Amino acid sequence: MKHPFWWALGAGATILLVAFVPTLWQSVRWPSAAGHAAVMQQGLPWQTDVTADGALQVFGVAVGRDTLAQAELRFGDALQVALVARLGEPAALEALVDPHQAGFVNGRLVLAFAVDPGETRRWQSRSPRSSPMEGGVRRFALDADDRAAARGSRLLGLSFVPVAQLDEAVVRQRFGAPESTLTVPGPATALLYPSRGLVVTVAAGQRSVLQYVAPRDFDARLRAPLAASASH
Repeated sequence: MKHPFWWALGAGATILLVAFVPTLWQSVRWPSAAGHAAVMQQGLPWQTDVTADGALQVFGVAVGRDTLAQAELRFGDALQVALVARLGEPAALEALVDPHQAGFVNGRLVLAFAVDPGETRRWQSRSPRSSPMEGGVRRFALDADDRAAARGSRLLGLSFVPVAQLDEAVVRQRFGAPESTLTVPGPATALLYPSRGLVVTVAAGQRSVLQYVAPRDFDARLRAPLAASASH
């Protein structure tokens, strides 16, 4: 993304890393009841599909096509919408679902939406309240009229941070061989899947981050920022 998913990653972390948890993703148990298991196997992080119009279908939404209004229909009251901004930087329209149950994998889901910076400045100036977050980031609530206007904003990308830690071997098992890998600050390894619009970042002792965009946006929104971070 052109900006971090602040709610997904938190402060003190890079754009790709979050705090330590000891659990391994492969240790998550499948549900025992057959009927329940069938339901729980839907909406898993590796169940993606590129639609005919180039959007990425994952977690029940179409990245690159759906709007905030459609995300509200999908996630209901669990969707927390706000402007998120670091001091001195333009605000971004994001939404948080925490926790999000992705099949049998639990985690934190953040949705990022396309909004003109001038619009977010106006919305920020009319915000009825704000609250601090870690790392110099602040969350601004939208007033009712601006929330209504925001519902037409297009979904640019998703970031999913599973509670259970995963490693590179598990990623390759679930998603297949990546097109390429990059070593990024952390240090961490980013596994790139451009045809899926996906980057999975893993590091020892760190929670992993899965970032999704429409495949047509992969180079601009994921590959280029990752390459820039890897060169520093």
